[in-house]
Amino acid sequence: MAGKIKNNPTKERSLGKIMLAVFIPFIFLGVLAWVALTLSGMNVSKQVGKAASAIPGLSTITSSNEAESTGDTSDRLEAALANKEAEISQLKQEASDKESLMEEKDRQILQLQADLEEASQPSVQEEEAEDSVKDLALSFREMDAEDAAPILQEMNQDKAVLVLKEITNKERGTILGAMESAAAAEIAVRLMDE
Repeated sequence: MAGKIKNNPTKERSLGKIMLAVFIPFIFLGVLAWVALTLSGMNVSKQVGKAASAIPGLSTITSSNEAESTGDTSDRLEAALANKEAEISQLKQEASDKESLMEEKDRQILQLQADLEEASQPSVQEEEAEDSVKDLALSFREMDAEDAAPILQEMNQDKAVLVLKEITNKERGTILGAMESAAAAEIAVRLMDE
């Protein structure tokens, strides 16, 4: 009996050695093949999952893992979709705000253009004032310088300058020469300034 007991542990050891000698190279070859296929561009995990789902006992395990994975993916995609929808609605609101601002600016531009046109067109009063200055200047052209000088001397200097601007240099010189020197000097300086 003692011989039988000694024989069993050695058989178990030799069986263990044989198992290690067989399985270690298979494991090494499996890992090496996995790395080589992955480097070649193949999705090894997906292919192994497909092969496992074809095996009757493993198909229920892999399908439940895929369902959990699909559920997680679905939840992530729904959350991402909700984020994108919120971002889209925010961008639509910003676009609407900017369109409103642009419409307001367009209205302001149109109003400013209308104001500019109105301001650039001489008013009726300005046109009448210019016409009256021209008529008065025509009257002074026809007068003698001795008669025109005292009248211009007594007028408001601004108006006298406007009238003298409408007549020729020769006529202006003659009228200024007939004026008193102080008044003529003031009007001449105002003429030079304008």
